[in-house]
Amino acid sequence: MSNTLMYSKFSPSIKAFVICIALSLFGYFISTLFLDEKNQIQKAQPVQVKVLKFEDREDGGVTVIDATTNQIIDVVQGEAGFVRGILRTVARERRIRGLGKEDPVNLMAFNDGRIVLLDPLTNTQIELESFGSQNVESFKVFLKNNNS
Repeated sequence: MSNTLMYSKFSPSIKAFVICIALSLFGYFISTLFLDEKNQIQKAQPVQVKVLKFEDREDGGVTVIDATTNQIIDVVQGEAGFVRGILRTVARERRIRGLGKEDPVNLMAFNDGRIVLLDPLTNTQIELESFGSQNVESFKVFLKNNNS
């Protein structure tokens, strides 16, 4: 009963002030938590960058070419489901903007372990590890290969 008397002694404006302060502090801590995570991602630096071109093959595969040396670094056989799906995303973004599909993309490995495919023409970034380790492995191979 004494608690009820204590709270009733405060005017509604003081109660509102205390609630506002509490909500502000809560919002601050939540934003700090999420902004800190975003800042960590922004601070990550690429440790390896490969400039790649992809060409369709008649057999349904994909030829992967190092655009800086113009050498074939890999040939993905068959339908190349995941690789082809990612490349369709890049092609769609370029088509929407009226850009050609022949320009290269950047495959980047970051010091925090992320593998990102960046289309410099559209600024489309695809975080490949979000598709699972088996799928990201099909792109990690391109970072390891220098020549075929």
